[in-house]
Amino acid sequence: MKQRRRQLTARLMPPLVWGLIRLIWKTCRIEAVLGEQHMHALRAERTPFIPCYWHQQQIFCVRYLLDQAAMDPDLKLGYLISPSRDGDMATRMFSSQGVHIIRGSATRGGAQALRDIYLQIRKEGVSPIVTPDGPTGPIYKTKAGVAMLAQLSKAPLLPLAYQASSVWYLRSWDRFMLPRPFSRIVIALEEPMHIGRDDAADDFQSACQRFDQRLEQASAACQRYLRDKQ
Repeated sequence: MKQRRRQLTARLMPPLVWGLIRLIWKTCRIEAVLGEQHMHALRAERTPFIPCYWHQQQIFCVRYLLDQAAMDPDLKLGYLISPSRDGDMATRMFSSQGVHIIRGSATRGGAQALRDIYLQIRKEGVSPIVTPDGPTGPIYKTKAGVAMLAQLSKAPLLPLAYQASSVWYLRSWDRFMLPRPFSRIVIALEEPMHIGRDDAADDFQSACQRFDQRLEQASAACQRYLRDKQ
């Protein structure tokens, strides 16, 4: 009985969740994208990069990236999804969006997962979307595996954030952000960050802290915009 219930949930949840996401996308308005020159510069280089945003800020960061890929056929987005049952549902959701699904975890730093992602970046030209504090936290803390992936692949980390004028926070470890219908949305990008060989000297701790700061700056820029435009 439990197995059948899980199978039914696995079939029903992806279209329900995807329907909710699309409803939010349709009813909310993206009012501004701050720092978009960073995306334009990366796309002009025609080389892979690693878009990163906090786990709680999925909905409109991924919307922005999907829109960019729709405008630029040379931008091959990947989505890094953990090899779990929840990951199976996420795979069903995003595989229909033209995204290259990569099963593994850069945040946990598993050798096989890092190798698989590295090959996707270097050989296939995929730009894998990563939530650097996922899949289980701690919240707002970049894990060393993300910096290691950037250093090995030579792909820069691109910090993204979004904020909404009105939002619900779920009672999850990441305090997931669910914008209320008809909210104003602001997205922000900060300067891409390259990770060098020297950053490995302290097991990437300093590099992770610097990247945390860039993601925090992106979120703060969104909040300032919404406050100033009230």
